[in-house]
Amino acid sequence: MSAGRLSAATAAPAATAAPAAAAATGPHATASQAARNNTAAAPPSPARGTASSAKPTAAVSQPPATTTPAIPPTHLSSGRKSHWNSSTSLKRSIGTKPSTIRPALSHSSFLPPAATAAAGSSAAAAAAGSPAKLPSGRPKATPSPLTARYESLLTSRCSTDSELREKLRTLRKLVLAEGLPPDPAGPRGPLECPLRGRVWKVLLGIYRVSATEYLGLIERGPCANYEKIKNDTFRTLATDKKFLATVDESMLSRLLNAFVWKMEDAPPSRLLNLTFTYVQGMNVLAAPFLYVMPELDAFYTFTAFVQHACPLYVQPALEGVHCGLRLLDRCLQVCDPVLFRHLKSKRLTATVYAFPSVMTFSACTPPLPHLLRLWDFLLCYGLHLNILCIVAQLLLIRAQLLASASPMKLLRTFPDLDARLVIKETLGLVSRLPEDLYDMLVRHPFDAAVYDIVMQGDEGDPRDAGEALGL
Repeated sequence: MSAGRLSAATAAPAATAAPAAAAATGPHATASQAARNNTAAAPPSPARGTASSAKPTAAVSQPPATTTPAIPPTHLSSGRKSHWNSSTSLKRSIGTKPSTIRPALSHSSFLPPAATAAAGSSAAAAAAGSPAKLPSGRPKATPSPLTARYESLLTSRCSTDSELREKLRTLRKLVLAEGLPPDPAGPRGPLECPLRGRVWKVLLGIYRVSATEYLGLIERGPCANYEKIKNDTFRTLATDKKFLATVDESMLSRLLNAFVWKMEDAPPSRLLNLTFTYVQGMNVLAAPFLYVMPELDAFYTFTAFVQHACPLYVQPALEGVHCGLRLLDRCLQVCDPVLFRHLKSKRLTATVYAFPSVMTFSACTPPLPHLLRLWDFLLCYGLHLNILCIVAQLLLIRAQLLASASPMKLLRTFPDLDARLVIKETLGLVSRLPEDLYDMLVRHPFDAAVYDIVMQGDEGDPRDAGEALGL
């Protein structure tokens, strides 16, 4: 049961909205129906990722601007002064010619071989049998057997849709069973995308990026939300030394500012009435992308992530977040009624203790290496599983919570992540949910109709979400 749900859910591009998710197995099929039939759905489209409905089976510095007119410092509400981050050094690193655009991932190639002109020389040297060097100048290390398996998958050629779907299924299973090997330590070139970054791009359907477009967005200067962005970016993962050594605040503020400009230029959606701009928590959502891949790749991957995988989570009213919190209560009630009643007796609902974990897909919980492994799992099998991952974290400290007269003291800061244990526990929870509840869980990051059903007990209606879901 759980294997069918996971494998079917990953195939549906939940990212696009309810109609797109339903189309994965037929014009009228829902995510749970696809799971029951265990049918293979269409692969992620080139423009969208894999916000799936399936259940799983077994550093760019910034010198003063020289290319744009001088912009006075922005006075933030905190009293700090913030000068605009120019694109001068970024331009020097990645160039501005179309040659820096990565080619499309098509049926003929599961992953583009030589992506850019800057990286092309390394690929050519490797093809000629000469010692290859990474763009950062480090010699290319001999891959481990596990890395070689990933490279074989990512570089193999696919001539049909079915071959491509099978390669994606194999990739997801490999991530679940073996995990991704750690990326090599040391400095990374501005165009050097490690293995994890390449896998994330494939899972989210990122086939090409444009340095020209990104630089153009940067050079438009601060957007209307720039002060709000700068008030958040300086404290993003501020206690994680590895993150701070890799990601500069200017990279994060630049990416988020460019995202706002890009969304202002985007035509309105024909499927949903969505508004994309900077909202609370986006800085934390963007942080993992900047950590695992170059800034240019991170911008396009992050944009696809929020637009297509979890659009309701980044709306101004955070509808997806509030719906996820209510569903978390329902999932805990089903999976562990005793713990649910204990927390409820202390007036502890998910809104009280789990808001940051739901809003950021657990990115607020250290340590970073375990968070990345958890995100590997979520990007493979669906962001909706983050709700069950949080339930799993509660169950891992169940004895302490039940024995505590004040469990909020334990929940104020979640224990450090152990990705292996959390994923194992989550897989066991999947099969315990009723079909209708799991279907709601799958669709809640992108389907506004689920929000309407789940939240209808909030104002004036005595029924709660459990009654609405038939629990």
